[in-house]
Amino acid sequence: MRFSCALFLVFFYAPSLFAQEVQEVQRDAALNFLSGLSNDSGWNLIQSTPLQFNVHHPQGMTRIGDVFFMTSVETIVRPEPSAEDSNYDRTPGEGIGHLFKFDLDGKLLASVELGEGTMYHPGGIDYDGEYVWVSVAEYRPDSHAIIYRIDPDSLEIEEIIRFDDHLGAVARNAATGDLIGVSWGSRRLYRWPEQAGSYDSARFDVVDKQGSDVDYQDCQIVAAQFMACSGIGSRQIDNTHLLTLGGIELVNLDELSVSHKIRVTGTAPGHEFLTRNPFWFQYTDNDRGTFFFVPEDERATLYQYAPPQQ
Repeated sequence: MRFSCALFLVFFYAPSLFAQEVQEVQRDAALNFLSGLSNDSGWNLIQSTPLQFNVHHPQGMTRIGDVFFMTSVETIVRPEPSAEDSNYDRTPGEGIGHLFKFDLDGKLLASVELGEGTMYHPGGIDYDGEYVWVSVAEYRPDSHAIIYRIDPDSLEIEEIIRFDDHLGAVARNAATGDLIGVSWGSRRLYRWPEQAGSYDSARFDVVDKQGSDVDYQDCQIVAAQFMACSGIGSRQIDNTHLLTLGGIELVNLDELSVSHKIRVTGTAPGHEFLTRNPFWFQYTDNDRGTFFFVPEDERATLYQYAPPQQ
């Protein structure tokens, strides 16, 4: 009986352990793939899928199986510069935050509204294997935000923490339990450690981002201690001209520092930078990495690009 019990335990646990090992190998391969890219030279457009709904101004995107989730802000009253309130550089405006769920054909399957009051601006999102993680903030810097986790099947929303800063993107590192967030323009990078399954908004690490070329719009955990973030930025050429840059950067989550940069100069047919709005990266077993972008507002298209085989 002892032998049978031990044998049962081996077979009971082995599939789970094997799956974890396979996932770690795939994540390491994905990290190596991204680290080997320096720009989007030679990237090929694989597929264009028109989205069959109004996306408003999309922010973050993730994929679970054959379904995409995408956040968006619908602005009703735009924030305006204001000197009346010394705490902020603009009025709060009015709007509605959305989470869209759509299939590979671009058909909207479901949606849910996010946020409350002046916190109506969702940011970049990620999926940790169980929940979709979303930040919703005021549409102005140095303000306030809520971090939610959302059940991808029921779209049930659970508030996790409130935080006194604008959070433009959030992700959860399933390997450590840490929550990772970026501020307005990703000037600051935050990390909240998991404590017995919960988080304390007052307990966090923060660093000023250094050595980056772009303001992060969307972020995705790609390996145990790395996340990929996309966005656009600008560089001063002379007194009157700015050069707009697009890019994807790898962030070391141990140090909250930029470890690798990929310049993305490609644009959609409407001339929007591919990394202007949300992105999602997929790595498959055939040593193939592909990127998904939704750079346009309102009536938009999901574009899939693949770098050349390495």
